[in-house]
Parts: sequence; structure tokens; C-alpha cells
Amino acid sequence: MRQAFIFRNLTPTAQLFLLIILVLLFAILSIAAAYIASVFIWGTGILESAADVSESNLNFLQLFQISNQIGIFLIPPLLLALISESNPSAFLGFRKPPIAHLAAAIVFILSIAPLINLLAEWNEALVLPRIMEPMADWMRAQEERAALLTNRFLEATGWKTVLINTVMIALLPALGEELLFRSALIGILKKYFRSIHWPVIISAVVFSAFHLQFFGFLPRFALGAGLGYLFVWSGSLWVPVLAHFVNNFMVVMVAYLYQQNLIDTGVEEFGKTGSPLLLAASVVLPALALLWVFSSQRNAVREETQ
Repeated sequence: MRQAFIFRNLTPTAQLFLLIILVLLFAILSIAAAYIASVFIWGTGILESAADVSESNLNFLQLFQISNQIGIFLIPPLLLALISESNPSAFLGFRKPPIAHLAAAIVFILSIAPLINLLAEWNEALVLPRIMEPMADWMRAQEERAALLTNRFLEATGWKTVLINTVMIALLPALGEELLFRSALIGILKKYFRSIHWPVIISAVVFSAFHLQFFGFLPRFALGAGLGYLFVWSGSLWVPVLAHFVNNFMVVMVAYLYQQNLIDTGVEEFGKTGSPLLLAASVVLPALALLWVFSSQRNAVREETQ
């Protein structure tokens, strides 16, 4: 789809600045929209407990989370592409992927879980210098609040809640975060660099840092880098979106099945292993999945040019 664009011939720096402005603007608007809707639905009393995640109305928290996902992650990259790119669809990677690439995405995300958990353990064991203790305390407080919020969502029972969590925790983040950090950010950074590696690495750093969870930085960085390579090597947004969705959907389902006493492993222990063989497989299989996407796409390009 080709589209008449408003901001013609923007430099990559200007386009990056525009993306930041759009994220900040729609973050503010999404927060305002959530509060206004909450007051309209539940009255002003709902705002008194809004800061306390453990006491806030669950429906309010769900509305707030969904509004933020749409405002911060979905709208800005879509709007950026529409107003600054002559071909928004191509820029965002709205390209139908081969089934083999989708299969590779599933293999990648399912097999990398032990490695991600190991990186999380290493990251949590990091000790910051004493001079940075106030910052470390602040970061831990942010992570504890984020974990408490996630647990509030996952601890709710019933299929209605599972469906809401599937949209709120799996679908919207998978689509929105991939649009922002892979499609838009990598798309802009590729204009700076001739190689695709720096755009992937930088976007993975930003993706991990954006969550404001230092003690989970390494696993998110590794996951972000893998999703970035799935995007640039496949040329399709839907490949990393599928991987991201499967990863988050597993969290939703494991939490539900654990609460129903159908499995013995909860979310915090899911994917952990002490087996050297499984840990080795969690490095080799994701790497092979990425290489398969890279080689198959390169062969496809060669056939098209012949």
C-alpha cells in the first residue's frame, strides 16, 4: 500500500525525533483516556487506590494496561509510517511470510526458554557498586511493582480473565512492541547503518531498557536481539510477532493451568533447567532457527533476481 505522506524527505534523525514525540504524546493521551474512562465507569473513588496495585480495582488496572499498550506501542509506529513514509506497509514489514519462517519463529521461542531463564538468574545476581545503591533500590522497587501488577493479572481465575489476559499480555504487546521496537526503530536505524547488526543490537537495548527492569535486562536483551534478527532476516513483521505472542501466551496459560492444579510448575519456574544438555540445546536450536530464516530468505532473494 502506497500512501501520500505529510513529512517528506525527513532525515533519519528527524524521523527518530518524530517517533519519540509521538510515543510521549500518545502515552499522555492514553493515560488521560484511561483515567477519564475510569471515572465515567466507576466514579472518582477509583482514583484513590490507583497508586496501590495490590488494592486497585482489577478492571481498572486492565483498562489502564490496555490503554497504555495501544497508546504507547501501537499508534505511534503506525502513525509515523503513515505520515513520513511513501510506502508505510513496506516500512513496517506488513509482508506475508513463508510458513517455514513462522515455524522457525515458534522453534526459536520455545527452545530459548532455558537460556533466557539462565540469563535472568545471572542478571539478578549482579551486585552494583555501593555508590549506586540508591539507584539499585529504586530499580528493585520498580521491578517489584511490575511483578506485583503482573501477578494481579495472572492470579485472576476464570476463562473470561484468560481471554482478557491473552489480549492484554500476549496479543497487544506482541503486535505493539514489535511495531515500535522492530518495525519502526530498526527501520529508522537501518538508514544510519549499512549493516543490519547495529540496528538490531540498539533496538534490543532500547527494548530491554524500556521495561525499566535492570535486573531483567540481559534476558530481555537476548530475546529482543533474537526477535530483531527474525524481523530483518525474514523481512516480515509477522514472524517476530508470532514468536512474541507465543512467548507471552505461554505465561498466561501456564499461570492458569497452575492455578487449576493441572500442572505442578508455576510461571516463575517454567522453563528452568539444570541440565547441561537442555541448556546447550537452548543455544543451538534458536541459533539454527535464525540461520534457517536467514539462509532461506537469502536464497529466495537470489531466485527472484535471476
